Parts: sequence; C-alpha cells; structure tokens
Amino acid sequence: MHDKQLWSNQNIQYMFHEHICEYDMVAASLSISKRFQLLDNDLIEQLKLLPKEERVKRVGLIQRNDKSFSENLLSGIRDIRKKFIITNNLTEEDIISLHSDAVFMRTKRNIISNIEGVEFIKKGEWTSFMRYKNIDMFYGNDYIKYQNVNKDMINEQTLGLNLHLKKVFEMVENYDEDVFEYLSKFQKKYLQDGFPDYYYIPFGKLGEYKTYNLQLLAFVANVVLEESRRWS
Repeated sequence: MHDKQLWSNQNIQYMFHEHICEYDMVAASLSISKRFQLLDNDLIEQLKLLPKEERVKRVGLIQRNDKSFSENLLSGIRDIRKKFIITNNLTEEDIISLHSDAVFMRTKRNIISNIEGVEFIKKGEWTSFMRYKNIDMFYGNDYIKYQNVNKDMINEQTLGLNLHLKKVFEMVENYDEDVFEYLSKFQKKYLQDGFPDYYYIPFGKLGEYKTYNLQLLAFVANVVLEESRRWS
C-alpha cells in the first residue's frame, strides 16, 4: 500500500462501534518541499503567504512544468506518510484508506503527529464506516462524510438516500433490532414508488433511474445482517 498514492483496504468493507479518524499532512506540498529541499526556501516562504486555493494552483503549475519536482514531491509524500504509519505502529488492519497526504484509520492510540518536521493534523473522527463499491461513508454525530464521490451527488442525496443511510447507521450503532423491520418497510415502500423523486436519483454515479439504487439497498441490508450476528 505504501507505494500507491491512493489505496483502499479491500479487506475492510464496513465497521461499527470503532474510533475512526483522518490525519492529513499540514500544507503537504510545502512541508514536503521543505523537508526534501525540493524548492528554494524563499519560494516556499512566498507560497506560504498565498491563500490555500491560490497556493495549490501555483504548486500545480510548478509540477506541470517540472516533472522531476512533481515526481519527487509525490515520492516524498508517500515516504513521510509511510513513516507516519510505521511510527504509530499502524498495521494494514488499521488502515481503511490512503488519499495522497491523508490517512483514514481506526485506532485508539495516542498519535505521534510530527514526522521529520512534517506535521499531521486530525481532520475528522467517526464511529462507523461502510464502503459501497468505491464510495467510502464515514458516520458520526448524525453526519456522513463521503469520499470518492462527486460533490454534486452529495448535494442531490442530502434529502434522499442520505437520510436513509444515516438512519441505518444510527440504529446499528444503538444495537436497535428494529432495524430489520425498518429496512423491510423502506425497501417495500421504495419499490412501490412511495418516496419523492429525489430518493431515486442514482447513488454515486449515472445509472438507471430507481433500479440502480436497489444494489445499494441490498448491500446495506447484507451489512446490517452480518453486523447483527456480533450483537449476541
């Protein structure tokens, strides 16, 4: 996993009642450039003064025009990310996914956040997780953070399937055995076109109206069934 810029642990499809968190490198492009002396210090200091969006654009232009810098930057990010994982004694069983300069993981350990001068910061905490196809869903405090999905889709689903998924996460976290009755009634009503149109927008990508989401409903039901076997 360490040699990949993006990586998802295919052995982890869901988890509940866990301490899940995301740690990101602070200003990764500048931190890595400074650590490995990829850019002049004066240029790094100039870039620090820019708003984040403008800084990202400037670094992107440098990468486009200097392939050696781009390769060394990406290599440096992977190297420091690997050292973060090793320093904190995280195993592959702990890592949910890697997103360039970010690590999504489950752990209750105190995290060592400074790796050779590159600082990592906690960006979020959750208690449950599900991965449907390539979409990662992190749940905590009545909110789902989606990864690997178009922002427009998230906006479209806010009042649709997102509400259904939040309800399922909440019930499973509370060991609520009524979740099976809830799932059964929801799917029956769904098949009978009992919900507003926005519930039938294809989840995650373009697909056949209504029928595409039946795969998601079946996946969620199977996850709940498997997880419920651990309750007794």
